[in-house]
Amino acid sequence: MLAKTLIALTTLAVAVQAHFGIDYPPMRVDSFEDPYNQYLRPCAGGNSTGNQTEWPLDGGSVVLELHHPTDYIFINLGLANGSAQVTTFNVYLTPEFLNNTGNGTLCIPKLPLPAGVEVQDGTNASIQVVTVNHGGNALYNCADIVFRTSATILSGDACKNTTGSTFIVQDQSTLSQGSGKTGNATSDKPSSAMVGSSVNTFTVSLTLLLAMVVASGLL
Repeated sequence: MLAKTLIALTTLAVAVQAHFGIDYPPMRVDSFEDPYNQYLRPCAGGNSTGNQTEWPLDGGSVVLELHHPTDYIFINLGLANGSAQVTTFNVYLTPEFLNNTGNGTLCIPKLPLPAGVEVQDGTNASIQVVTVNHGGNALYNCADIVFRTSATILSGDACKNTTGSTFIVQDQSTLSQGSGKTGNATSDKPSSAMVGSSVNTFTVSLTLLLAMVVASGLL
């Protein structure tokens, strides 16, 4: 009996370590606890709670707590458009996947909104974060936000990166977005929202591409 209990506790600990959290904006539900499940898209089975974090009109900060040694990460945005519940995350805040290496806290100081995506003070939205491991397994979490002219990005001690990752968040103004969806890059100019001092490049596999499309609700 004791052996079975220890095995169950060990299995649970491994499962929790394999998941991830959104520290900022706070995720809408505690997806580490039942009845939620991070393998469920688009938001781990959690509906919007109405608890919204204020975000700048031109884009804001995201802080993740990562438990995998490596992750492909992409972050999408869904606009409420007058509805209380976001159902489609079709605005890509990371048109190129981020390749994270290392466990710990990952702070992205600013994720700019794509050109052509218009929001105003009081616009409700939700952020979807998807992490994909090298085996192609995807995990999902969401955070609810409201755009405010008075909101600011995180800085200083509020935005620390302990994962050791280095990557560039591409300047969204160089993309042809059309209705907020990913277009073709027209410039290789890096964004000022750079984390670290070098670029981590990688090849996006078909599995990861399909995961992005499915997560966005387009399939």
